This record gives sequence, C-alpha cells and structure tokens, in this order.
Amino acid sequence: MRYLFILFVSAFTCVEAFASYVFVSDEEEGIYVIDADKLELVKRVELKDLGIRGIGVTKDGKYLAVASKKLGKLLVVSTENWKIVKEIPLGENPEFVKVHPKRDLLFVTYEETGKEERAYIVAIDTKNWKVSFKFEGGKESEGMAFSKDGKYLLVTNEGENSLSVYDLDTKKKLKDVNLKPYGERPRGVVCSPDGNYYAVTFESSNNMILLDNNFKPLRSVKTDAGPYGVTYSPDGSEIIVASFRAGKLDIYDARTLSKKAFLQTGKRCWHFTYTSDYKKLVVPCGNSKNVLFFDTKDLRLIKSMDNLGKPWGAVAFPRAWGSIDTP
Repeated sequence: MRYLFILFVSAFTCVEAFASYVFVSDEEEGIYVIDADKLELVKRVELKDLGIRGIGVTKDGKYLAVASKKLGKLLVVSTENWKIVKEIPLGENPEFVKVHPKRDLLFVTYEETGKEERAYIVAIDTKNWKVSFKFEGGKESEGMAFSKDGKYLLVTNEGENSLSVYDLDTKKKLKDVNLKPYGERPRGVVCSPDGNYYAVTFESSNNMILLDNNFKPLRSVKTDAGPYGVTYSPDGSEIIVASFRAGKLDIYDARTLSKKAFLQTGKRCWHFTYTSDYKKLVVPCGNSKNVLFFDTKDLRLIKSMDNLGKPWGAVAFPRAWGSIDTP
C-alpha cells in the first residue's frame, strides 16, 4: 500500500508524491530522511554532535521529536521546513521517545544522577508541545510500550530489574512487576497486536519473557547476545529481536517462542522498524555507521546505506511496527 504524503525536502521546495518514509536518528549527525520505496537518502537534518537518540513522529507526520543527550532536551522538528520549532528542557540523559498511537501525547525518559539516580517519564502534549504530566520512574527507566487500548504505559527499569505500569487516566503508577527472577537488565518491551501479551528483552542475561495482559510472567526463551529492541510482526505471528552484541536480528514464532530465522546485521544495532508497507525491515547500526535494509519476504539484504555517523533509532511514516513505534 502506498500513501500520499507531503514531504518538504528543503526550506523552499515542496514535493508531493505517493511514498513512504523512514526517519533515522544519528548521535553524531542528526536525522536522516529516507525514501522507503526508492531506498534513497533525501534529506539530512543537521543536528551535529547533539547526541540525537530517541525519535518519534507525530500521527499527522508534521513533526519529529528527538531526544538530545547533549542538551538534555526534546527537540521538535517541523517536517515542513526541517527547522527546530520547539525545545523542551528535560534533564540528564534523555533517551527513549514514544508517541502514543491514540492520544495527543508523547513520552520521553530521562535520568538524573546523584544519590537517588532516579529516572523520570515525561508526558508532552503534542498539540501545544507543553509538559502535560510526569511520572517518577525507577533506575535507568528506558523501554516503553502501551497497552492495546492505550490506557497503560509500561516502562522497563534497566537498573533495578523491574517493569512499571502507569495508568494514563489516573496519572498514577498501577504497579511494579519484579523481573529479577527472570533476567537481568530489561530493556525492550512491546505489546502484541491483539493486546494479550507483552514481550520483554533482557540485555545482560540474554533472554526474553512473555507476560499476559495482567502483567504476569508466563514463559522465557534464551536469545542471542545482547537483546534490546523488540517488536511484533503486524499480524502478531512473529516477534523480532535485535540481539545487538551478536550482530543479529532474530525472528521468533510468537506462539512457541522457537527461533525461525535470523538476519546478520552489524555492530550496535539497537533498534529497527518495518517500512509502512511492511515489505522491508530497516536497521540502524551505530558502530557500523550504516543503515541496513532487508526484504521481509526472503530475508535478504537489499541495501546498506554506509558512511554515516552513529545511527541510533528509526521510525516509519505512515507509522508502522518497530522497536520504537507502533501504529
């Protein structure tokens, strides 16, 4: 399926085309705008050496929101002129950005060092780009996911081996799930398309667990080294995991958790996304300085976009399933 999307490739030139796009954050360079149909880099948004990591695209595609580690801010970039239109101060080490698929909210995690070493999750209203509310997180709060109905926000606490669940209606924490018996350093989390399960990856113990929709751990499976980014296929039949230390993208049967296949990637490939038509997987690899494109039908490498800075994350527009975003 192809979509009509207005893309401004410079401050003065507007191109109207049936196309889909992938936006890739880069810690050293800024943002890459990639035509997902032609596999061409059509725009570099230069935000040099600002430590651009987490990235999200609003539901209407008019704005990108990126977390700047150096500035301690969320930067809002217009896709009309590729300029920063808003800077929202956060705190130390902002990292993960997650756009709510149903509400006009965006969430970003950041950490504060010191005696407490406490993390926070900030909710930002995407209509006016003001802070709406804030949750206190755990140690090194990082990965985020929403329940299927959008009512709950799940956050992995990497430094204390737990999963926090927040009620977005009451704006209060619902519960903490102790994950210590199941693994070490939980990082990625995703809700299944049918809303019945959550998958959580553990970077240090090299495994993944499934929880039910009441947040009860069900079963675990060993993974390759360093699992982080995780998502479901759009039909819910597969779980894809970025095992970055092994340099692999592993594909599991979502029902049995048996490994079906893997893709050889590169160095420090933390995140990935499907393209909007689900015909390709796009994998940024920070230490390989490239972005890889795989065909989802035959799992072959189609293209490597090389000689980049330090690619971090990727999201698609129109929005698609990935380790950062969900449609």
